Amino acid sequence: MRKGVLLLSLLLFDLPLMVGAQTINGDYEYQTHMSDPIEPINRVIWDFNYLVLDAYIYKPVTENYVEWVSDGGRTAINNFVLNFDEPSTVVNNLIQLEFSRSADALLRFSINSTFGLLGFLDLAKKAGIERRRESFSNVLGRWNVPHGPYLMVPVLGPRSVRKVVGSFVDGLYFPMSYLTFWQSTTLWGIDGLDKREAVLGQEKLLEQALDSYIFVKEAYMQYEAFKFYQNSEDMNLFMDEKELQKAYQDEQDLEAFMDEID
Repeated sequence: MRKGVLLLSLLLFDLPLMVGAQTINGDYEYQTHMSDPIEPINRVIWDFNYLVLDAYIYKPVTENYVEWVSDGGRTAINNFVLNFDEPSTVVNNLIQLEFSRSADALLRFSINSTFGLLGFLDLAKKAGIERRRESFSNVLGRWNVPHGPYLMVPVLGPRSVRKVVGSFVDGLYFPMSYLTFWQSTTLWGIDGLDKREAVLGQEKLLEQALDSYIFVKEAYMQYEAFKFYQNSEDMNLFMDEKELQKAYQDEQDLEAFMDEID
């Protein structure tokens, strides 16, 4: 792991020189497309994740977590977990020559890790320094690296190949590189509780979907595209494209309906 950190640090000297030659404006279609060459396998894993793991573990554990831990307590715990992402955000912004955003992330990490009691209190936000997560997956996207195939990973859920690679690189940064396997797993589990809590009560959307697998895949692609655009000047373009896509789909559905009743 230390060798990986060393190699990455050496690579960083060359990467900023490459940024000028790379596009920073992602194309909407490009950022929302993921191929699915192993769909049959992905579907089996999806059924296992949703019908077994979520039904008997994730959902019950999350419901108990929400019941026994107060809103303030859950917010503090989530702040603590997200604080571990700030160092990778510092480096990923530096790679793109986003010096101001890199400095903000460094300041956030410094303030919250000290005066914010290891990040449990987001004092930086109260000081007007908002959290703007930047992953290495997004960095790759801005260099026109495609998402690659869509993957449904056991336990972890939906991913793209680019996301897997980006997460691995983000894990090489301090302090993640110094955590043990069980410490990293604990952080991942707590973060998972927060994400599962956010969709509690939304299970009806899956139940009403004609194909829950396709529903989740498309929702994930939109979610990744949103994260890609949210910190960029292209956010308005992304929202406009979404509206155009929705209008087009509504028109197609209407035409299909009219054809059926003719």
